[in-house]
Amino acid sequence: MTHGAGPIDVYVDGLAAALRGPRRHRQEMITEARDSLFDAAEAYADEGHEPLDAQRLAVADFGTHPQVVPGYQTELAALQGRRTATWIALVLPVMTLLEPLMWWDTKWSTDERASHVYWVLVDHFQYTSFLAAAAAGLAIVGFGWGSRFLRDGMRYARLVGQATVVFLGMHALLGLTVFALSLHQWPAAATWPPVLVGMAVNTAAFGYAGCLAIRCVSATSTSAARA
Repeated sequence: MTHGAGPIDVYVDGLAAALRGPRRHRQEMITEARDSLFDAAEAYADEGHEPLDAQRLAVADFGTHPQVVPGYQTELAALQGRRTATWIALVLPVMTLLEPLMWWDTKWSTDERASHVYWVLVDHFQYTSFLAAAAAGLAIVGFGWGSRFLRDGMRYARLVGQATVVFLGMHALLGLTVFALSLHQWPAAATWPPVLVGMAVNTAAFGYAGCLAIRCVSATSTSAARA
């Protein structure tokens, strides 16, 4: 059967437009759905149905978009949520452990001009980083082994995405405060190469984490789940 612009192509295009999530996995789902539909249409054609009628029957058997999209979207949302949690769990503690290198071979980290508030904020930044990484590790378990106990995988993925957005916003604000205090107490830090490189790396890593979290929330939005 020739794969022309028939009912199957129209249906699959609508399915592709309705789904949100990791691009590669989404494309794999769409390709698998298309292949299944054409296989079903081939079977109907072998029974004597006209090509277009065979495609329509295959589409009818597959289900309407409101029927099939929620299942696909839940899987995509879980994949996006797991990807977001994995980034936080693996990258955040590594960055936190490497951050002292920004002040390596300087007197700034032990300078007596550093206020008590400054060190409290630094400690808080580090502690919350590791706590967030641990929470993200638990979230990963929830997407894997723990998924059998979850009644609503979509809501769980949404919670992970929203919590990550909130955490990143608050953590970024805390990090900027620490950096601003550093510049205030040690003006020379503004031109110290390790500090500049460290800030660039931190900004890139946090920015990517933010993109992942926003995509996770988008993949669990009401419009995506009910398309």
